Amino acid sequence: MRADAPVLQSSMSTDSLHIGPVPVPPDLSSPDAADFLDVVELGNLVQRGVWGSDDFRRDGRQEHAAFRSNPYEERLILAAQRDGRIVGRAIIDLPLTDNLSACYLDLSVHPEARSEGVGGALYAEAERYVRSRGRSTVMAWSEVSLTADGRAPGAPGRGEDLVPASGAGSFPSGDPAARMALSRGFDLAQVDRCSVLDLGSGRNAAADAFAAAQAAAGPDYEVLRWEGHCPDDRLDQYARLRQAMSTDAPLGDLDLDEEDWDGARVREAENRLERGGGRSLVAAVLHRPTGELAGHTVLERYEAAPAVANQEDTLVLRAHRGHRLGMLLKAANLLALRSAWPGVERIYTWNAEENAFMLAVNVELGFVPAGWVAGWQKRLGPSAV
Repeated sequence: MRADAPVLQSSMSTDSLHIGPVPVPPDLSSPDAADFLDVVELGNLVQRGVWGSDDFRRDGRQEHAAFRSNPYEERLILAAQRDGRIVGRAIIDLPLTDNLSACYLDLSVHPEARSEGVGGALYAEAERYVRSRGRSTVMAWSEVSLTADGRAPGAPGRGEDLVPASGAGSFPSGDPAARMALSRGFDLAQVDRCSVLDLGSGRNAAADAFAAAQAAAGPDYEVLRWEGHCPDDRLDQYARLRQAMSTDAPLGDLDLDEEDWDGARVREAENRLERGGGRSLVAAVLHRPTGELAGHTVLERYEAAPAVANQEDTLVLRAHRGHRLGMLLKAANLLALRSAWPGVERIYTWNAEENAFMLAVNVELGFVPAGWVAGWQKRLGPSAV
């Protein structure tokens, strides 16, 4: 959190439940780092319960880097404690340079403390803080894995599913997080598909896909690659791609404005990733006639889960679409990953269900569904207090 940002001074106690802020320690060896590390491990426990693995594990180093002060977002941790034990957490993110009416909320409850009012109490305190900061829209996300019962949302026998206004995708209405979101006035704004590529499956579609896409793109386009930091001479162009990515991907009903990116913000994000034990692998496509970058794709991995990489941004600027550049970029980065990060066994990616083009690219490369992510949104009306 920024040094000049207001902090939550008060806390809430109900019977044996106490809710209050958890400070970010100056370093992880500090005597007061215990609560922070307990909050991190609670998040890992909940993720393990959803996905049945530690593929999305985040360690203290990664989270400490994520919570360090920066000019672009303020983050606050609220923890619910009972008898001195952390049983719930709410992570509140406030953008500071764009989307100034919005906030992002991540709420988790220990499996042994569910159905005891912990989540509701945490949410009430989080909303109180959000209102005090003048934010009018709360966005949150919840996940369900395909392996939870082996059937996709919408499959026969699952029961009634929730469908966003776009009509793309669905999410199980019986999911506990869905029930809580609806009871607190949230709407289902979007559904993303989480897909996974097993690099040990024996299928190697990337090389053939890259060759075909390169032929379709023609000589006007050249793939550039870097690991870690963007080259200085491409930094401003890359920042423009990152800015376009913030609204160019389908957003469903999520009320998001374009983010404000420049070279300094790119460098801050790169440095934060490295401080948390992460690395990035970037492929960008150069339009030779103009000397401008026409698109990019990003893979990331962390020391906390060395067998896993996450597919992050993939963007092709509108003026350059229709040349198979999306496939060119993703296939190029998959080929680079095999030599740069040979220990990676699985790659996860997330795409809006209405993004039929990118979903088709993923399927062609061998990705299969692993689960779904619901994007929830609540527009805050006047406080009842």
